[in-house]
Amino acid sequence: MSRAETLPMELPLVREFFPELAAAGVVGQLGRLGASVQQWNARLNLISRKDAEHIEEHHILHALTLTKVLRPGAGASFADLGTGGGFPGLVLAICYPQCRFTLVDSVGKKIAAVQEIARELGLENVIGRAQRAETLREKFDYVTGRAVTALPKFLGWAQPLLKLARAPTASAGEPPNTGVYYFKGTLWREELAGSPQQPASVWPLEAWVPRPFFAEKFLLHFPPAPLTQWAFRAPVA
Repeated sequence: MSRAETLPMELPLVREFFPELAAAGVVGQLGRLGASVQQWNARLNLISRKDAEHIEEHHILHALTLTKVLRPGAGASFADLGTGGGFPGLVLAICYPQCRFTLVDSVGKKIAAVQEIARELGLENVIGRAQRAETLREKFDYVTGRAVTALPKFLGWAQPLLKLARAPTASAGEPPNTGVYYFKGTLWREELAGSPQQPASVWPLEAWVPRPFFAEKFLLHFPPAPLTQWAFRAPVA
């Protein structure tokens, strides 16, 4: 069966914990994403081999927890640093077709595959960048990442990429929530101990998805801040 004929994944967990997405017709597209990533992963290591059988829970469902707090308005721009197999960037691009997504990874083969997956899914709001995160010079409303590196280093890459002007939200009257959104385990406390760089909000993922995989996993939010408030920008190697 060709990639074009591959059946979408059923995604029962997504339907259980995000029923609103089924009503919006998003689950079918996410199912096609999962099937496409699985097929690409058979010949290119987009995600870890041990995770390939758990792509729904470990990658799609994990990325969807961001939708519990994100409220981007039309035209908002995202940079997904260290995107790997396209997570969370491709999931968010499906959920927010009104926004623009730049998926960044230093491994060219991964970005080429992610761009092809986006093309297969008809995601015209996605572009790929095969480069190191610290070499980016564009500005974005949101920067996302999933345990890419230690938090101080990631923030050194991410904060300079943020627009300081707050983008509008999807609903009038809601406070802007642009900034850095980062997935991390319990080590985030140790990595930021004694640092002025502290998250404005911390959400335990198991509050939204009460399953063992999500225990001791967190989503952290760091609002935009003037560069003078940040200790460093990681040097270009």
